[in-house]
Amino acid sequence: MFLNRLFCILFLSTTTFMFTQEKVVKKDSLKINTLNEVIVTATRTVRQLSSLPMPVTLISKKQIRKSGATRLKDILLEQTGINFVTNHSGFTGVQVQGLSAEYTMIMIDGVPLVGRRSGNLDLNRISVNNIKQIEIVKGPSSSLYGSEALGGVINIITEKPKKNTLKGNVSYFVRSGSQDELDINTNFLYRKEKFGVVAGINLNSSDGFDLTPETTYKTTKAYQNYTGNLKLTYDFSDQLKFLISQRYFYEEQAKNNVQSDWNSNVELHHQLNDTWNINYSFYATKFKTESKFNGKVSEFKQTLMRPEIRVTAKFSNSSLISGIGVNLDALDRTFFAKKETFNAKYIFAQYDFHPTERINTIVGTRFDSHNKYKSALSPKISSSYKINDWLKAKGSVGYGFKAPDFRQLFFNFNNNAGGYVVLGIKTLHELYGNVPSVQAISKDLKPENSIGYNFGFEIKPISNLKISINGFRNDIKDLINTVALKGGLPSLNPGTSVFYYENRDQVFTQGIELDLNYKISNNFRFIGGYQYLEAKDKEDISKIKSGNIFFRRTPSSPSEILKLSDYFGLSNRSKHTVNAKLFYQNLAHNFSANIRAIFRSKYALFDTNNSQGIVDVYDDFVAGNTQINVAVEKTFFNLMNVQFGIDNLFDEKGLINKETFKNNDAVLLLGRNFYTRIRFNL
Repeated sequence: MFLNRLFCILFLSTTTFMFTQEKVVKKDSLKINTLNEVIVTATRTVRQLSSLPMPVTLISKKQIRKSGATRLKDILLEQTGINFVTNHSGFTGVQVQGLSAEYTMIMIDGVPLVGRRSGNLDLNRISVNNIKQIEIVKGPSSSLYGSEALGGVINIITEKPKKNTLKGNVSYFVRSGSQDELDINTNFLYRKEKFGVVAGINLNSSDGFDLTPETTYKTTKAYQNYTGNLKLTYDFSDQLKFLISQRYFYEEQAKNNVQSDWNSNVELHHQLNDTWNINYSFYATKFKTESKFNGKVSEFKQTLMRPEIRVTAKFSNSSLISGIGVNLDALDRTFFAKKETFNAKYIFAQYDFHPTERINTIVGTRFDSHNKYKSALSPKISSSYKINDWLKAKGSVGYGFKAPDFRQLFFNFNNNAGGYVVLGIKTLHELYGNVPSVQAISKDLKPENSIGYNFGFEIKPISNLKISINGFRNDIKDLINTVALKGGLPSLNPGTSVFYYENRDQVFTQGIELDLNYKISNNFRFIGGYQYLEAKDKEDISKIKSGNIFFRRTPSSPSEILKLSDYFGLSNRSKHTVNAKLFYQNLAHNFSANIRAIFRSKYALFDTNNSQGIVDVYDDFVAGNTQINVAVEKTFFNLMNVQFGIDNLFDEKGLINKETFKNNDAVLLLGRNFYTRIRFNL
């Protein structure tokens, strides 16, 4: 690793000393210009954010920069309704409206990332280096994006050169404290006449960190990675435009783990006339990991290829978009008997229109035909009604689905030391189909599916205040769970536990989200958000109502019947989350500062008082926590920008949880960190 503490201290000292007051007047970078707030993810067409009839969050490049974030996870943590949770397998993923990470599609420029581990994508492999903005659509989006978009979509939009552009920057970021980190960025944008280039390189390394030094393993081992991206554009004419983009990520961690991620996207845009245009695209991606443990090597290689054609028509008061394509997905990994493939053809259409001057309605549907599971039809309707100049009502209802993944169908994992085996449903029947206990189990898994409802208001009582309120509910059926097989299997050691996958549960998440954006004065702006969440299992509710679930308040208490009012809900869900950010900007001196707070209320990891796996209010909980982050920033002559910040200002580590959940890093927090960044504008 090329990072050391001495370099961090010198760097921090130098940059702190460099803060002076230069009188350069600059425009308010936090000003909300609604005309410029356009997004593409919600409808796959360019739409103004405020006009959309569904809940959408936009994170601008300036917001990302002011937060001091280096990876995608850092900036998502500060958004309303988004949490990061660690599952039982030790993988951490994003949770949206209470839905697990496997139900949210992560995309870069409209095409998906692959390489999920136990349903989670590692968002630390995504640098914020060349991000123009991040768009988050909450609620089912399968009508446009298919499987994995059951709970929503996070789309990372990268830079694209504008006309007559020649600019670039180099930045150095150093973090020290609970975690040492070095991050170096270069960016270059060029556009002249018909030809444009965007290129960038990111280098990131860390010595890792250890939340539980008393244990033999380290929470995150030392790593270093790099990301390179290149985008070329060429306009053959005003009607015919070409784009090709490449991205490559490579990481080594403690010489035992290597992962790489390659993405390539080619697009040809043809404007036929003032009304119709066609977009041809071909996307290919490959994700690979290689891990060594106890002398054994485990490999994971996933590829995806997707040719797609989209047709868009813009009429005087409406628009239409439709498309057809195919996903060619393949996975070759240790614990699979052979390389497995998925082929899924799809077709979609969406009509966006204004039946009256005050009403905007969007209806769409998508049909996916899969070679390994049943076909899925995903309709969705969204609508908004402008009640008056300061009040608008919005609502949407949509169907979402998630196909069974490779692991749930083809896994063959034998942990001799642990005394258990995990088998995908296809593997179980292929190897042990003649066993009576296996014959009683269905050979197929159905796609998990949900109906999502969102309804709310957008309120602008005064020109400098915007309030968004959104109520949501997601009803999910046929959840795929890991289930223990009754009895053993031949050829396995006696006493070996066997687990397989089965459609079982029906759960729901519901709650309300509140977002507020208030420009207090020309110097101050406040942005805040709150989410109340309920996430529960319908089968658990039925069991409790039957009066057959018992629990103990303490280990020595008498057994009691569990009441419905004592039911807390699904594990890893907090009922209350809050974020608040106060921004200050001094236009005369090109100086800005901000303070940001994140609160997450208590949550349970699992049932701790033997109430048949049901989490109740008498279980042990991970305590709620609050983190405060601050940052100051100064620009010198528009040539150099210096930022200094402190994450987790009050050093909240969650140590109160250490006694309750021993040797569990997931309940602890990274302590205080100091960072500084110097960016040179070319």
